[in-house]
Amino acid sequence: MAVAMVTSAGGLVAMLSEPHPSLKLHALSYLNRLVDQFWPEISTSVPLIESLYEDEEFDQHQRQLAALLVSKVFYYLGELNDSLSYALGAGSLFDVSEDSDYVNTLLAKAIDEYAILRSKAVESNEVVDIDPRLEAIVERMLDKCITDGKYQQAMGIAIECRRLDKLE
Repeated sequence: MAVAMVTSAGGLVAMLSEPHPSLKLHALSYLNRLVDQFWPEISTSVPLIESLYEDEEFDQHQRQLAALLVSKVFYYLGELNDSLSYALGAGSLFDVSEDSDYVNTLLAKAIDEYAILRSKAVESNEVVDIDPRLEAIVERMLDKCITDGKYQQAMGIAIECRRLDKLE
């Protein structure tokens, strides 16, 4: 049995322009699997993928899948702020338990951003507006550390983020 090698993401990228939502979902699913290899080719379609993320007619899963794909492309382009922003939009599809450079880099960035915001809030005694999606990622990371028995890492994150309630 011969295995077909994928040599281009062009066909899948073209499917993103199809009118039928199931074709777009199929393309997004496969592009997410291939983005590590074909991100330069996919990057030319970032505006289209962003529009799918913003499309209210798409269901939540499809929109989150589009956000995850855009996040990965921005990661490879070195645009970590944009990458984190879209990872937040990907919700639970951004899997904090995945062991990859992409996830580890964005988790570090998310924790840094969250720690800065929490420090500002504590130091200024003011309410600082923190994106609940950012807080959710940090919470998921803390929960993962505790579940995996990485208590020192969880303590470090909790102290850095001024979340002493997590030390109990």
